Amino acid sequence: MQFNSYSYLLLLGACAALYWRLPFRFRRGYVLLLSALFYAAWKPSYLWIPILLCGVVYWCGTRMAAAGPRAGAYLRCGIGFTVGLLVFFKYRVFLAQNLNGLLAGLHVPPIPAGLWIALPLGISFYSFEAVSYLLDKRQGRIKGESLADLALFVSFWPHMIAGPIVRFRELIPQFRTEKKWDWPMLTQGLDRLIWGLVQKNLLANSLAAWVEEGFAGHSYAANSSTDNWVLAAAFGLQIYFDFAAYSNMAIGAANLIGITLPENFRTPYHAANPAEFWSRWHMTLSRWIRDYLFFPLNARHPDAGARLYLSLIGIMAVVGLWHGAGWGFVLWGILHGVYLTVYRMWERWTEAHPAPWKRSGAVRLGWRAATLVGVLAAWIPFRASSLHQCLAMLREMFFGFHFTRLSFSANFYLGTGAIAVFCALEPLLLAAVERLERAAQKHQTAWVAHAILLRPLVYALGLLLFMIFDDRNVQFIYFQF
Repeated sequence: MQFNSYSYLLLLGACAALYWRLPFRFRRGYVLLLSALFYAAWKPSYLWIPILLCGVVYWCGTRMAAAGPRAGAYLRCGIGFTVGLLVFFKYRVFLAQNLNGLLAGLHVPPIPAGLWIALPLGISFYSFEAVSYLLDKRQGRIKGESLADLALFVSFWPHMIAGPIVRFRELIPQFRTEKKWDWPMLTQGLDRLIWGLVQKNLLANSLAAWVEEGFAGHSYAANSSTDNWVLAAAFGLQIYFDFAAYSNMAIGAANLIGITLPENFRTPYHAANPAEFWSRWHMTLSRWIRDYLFFPLNARHPDAGARLYLSLIGIMAVVGLWHGAGWGFVLWGILHGVYLTVYRMWERWTEAHPAPWKRSGAVRLGWRAATLVGVLAAWIPFRASSLHQCLAMLREMFFGFHFTRLSFSANFYLGTGAIAVFCALEPLLLAAVERLERAAQKHQTAWVAHAILLRPLVYALGLLLFMIFDDRNVQFIYFQF
């Protein structure tokens, strides 16, 4: 069931209303039931996967807490099972194909990859959350939880399919505290839901057909340098507004029942450097990687330059592979690892050899421009269907110098440009909305006008745009990861 479908939106309103009518002691069970039904609406026969995962992870966590010196064995067992389940469903065919490529060179018969199996929705996301639960449990950050708590943490429907990636200690305590319904809770939820609908249908989906055409088949071979740069920008904008839309709708749906989920995006294309980009893009994934991979691997060697840089590139390659079973995703991760490494090396050199020009506005502008160009170029391997296509498009972008030939209709370039301008102005628009909210709260008359007149008009406009542009059945991009 898509977040931007009419059936979901109608059911969401009814379910949220019933939630507040239930006695507090029944609410957690009600949300757990809703989450199971939401997941089963996609494929009922796959509901056993998160159930099995929760059962094994909970057993390992319970045994780990009582095992003393042997706790590490149960930790490895739980993480191994979680990763094994993810590898089986997501990477089995990819690994078999690559292994068979090596075996063919040695004239060894190929191994069977098995039948194709549909990728379970959200498995990449709830696997990461299960691993974080085990690691937090091992470090004593989680105590007194039940199997129902773990199941609710893993399967809470707003974030289960594509995040935000939350921590157990962020989410479950909110269900243990009784809250009363209030007006700001409703308006905050509706604000995020309707803005997410507009981001998805008006902005992301408007670019989807052009991006699909530009990357399709062998047509990319005729693309000029300008075509490929605009395609990179178009896909960068599409995936940003698509994923930000999902995150906003997840946060909004949770707000409707009084639950706060962490922010996931903060105008990432305005980042001043590669490190800042990852503090603005998919923020909960960046935080997970930092806390559960980067810090543990490098805690004992914080000053080891080469080790640190290789670790950073390797971790980002894993982040790329987490997104999809393909070498293009790995290359995307490696590119971002290289960007982060180069910027970290620059920072260290600047600290060791300070000079006024290194902190100048021109240098900062240069890093901002280089970051944007690097991020857009990296979207090519992420979206391309093969490494051959990826390399051909990148070669044309950087060495083709064919900027006057255009292969697509003018609407493609104008539409991408218009959405890029909106993205550039997004921080100013968000700041203006925040100022309006603060001003309305200070004056009773202004607040009444804002609540009774302005906000309903904005909601009506947002819903109108959502319905007008609801002519493409384009699922959320991160559903495939």
